[in-house]
Amino acid sequence: MEKDTTHSTPIIKKLGVSIGALLIFLGVSVFWIWYSFIGPGYYAEFNDIKTSFSDMEGVALIDAWGHEDITFEDIGALVEVEDKGPITFVQLSPDSFSSTSKICLQSIGPYQFEYNGTGYAGVKNNETGEPMISQFHGSSIEIGEDGWFADFFPFRINKVQDVFKKYEEICEVISNWPVSPQKEYLRPGDGTEIWFSVKKMK
Repeated sequence: MEKDTTHSTPIIKKLGVSIGALLIFLGVSVFWIWYSFIGPGYYAEFNDIKTSFSDMEGVALIDAWGHEDITFEDIGALVEVEDKGPITFVQLSPDSFSSTSKICLQSIGPYQFEYNGTGYAGVKNNETGEPMISQFHGSSIEIGEDGWFADFFPFRINKVQDVFKKYEEICEVISNWPVSPQKEYLRPGDGTEIWFSVKKMK
């Protein structure tokens, strides 16, 4: 007696299609995870930033770095500007080359920075999520539009290229800041208090 397979064939086909779709989904997912967190995609922003510097005339990229986390973050770079001098940028993003309110310098010319203070620096209450006052210290200054140190400069700095153009003017302002261990007091608002100084490199 022959076995009737007319009803089982569509089921087998549907099962095969489902398994195929599942394998494709898993394959795409695995590829995306690899690309984004292990492969080229993980360093995509970092590579874009290095390329942006390398494509600039009169700018030599000396070094670049970042912090490996879920994403490759906290990107920084040391560059040498022709006929001017070195600059160390931190907290870089692709927006740093177009328009941003956050431009952070760790050093420019012979000057490095250091500061400490109390105020609202991103710390939040674990229970309520509300911002809270804390102590902080740092070695880079934010000179972009929203930065604590922006008002020292009589011009706006919205991108990396602005720092190159205003290199001498920025150094001129900073040359009047106290040299460590002397410090100057700054109160940018919202209850924040900062004591800052510079260190001169030889």
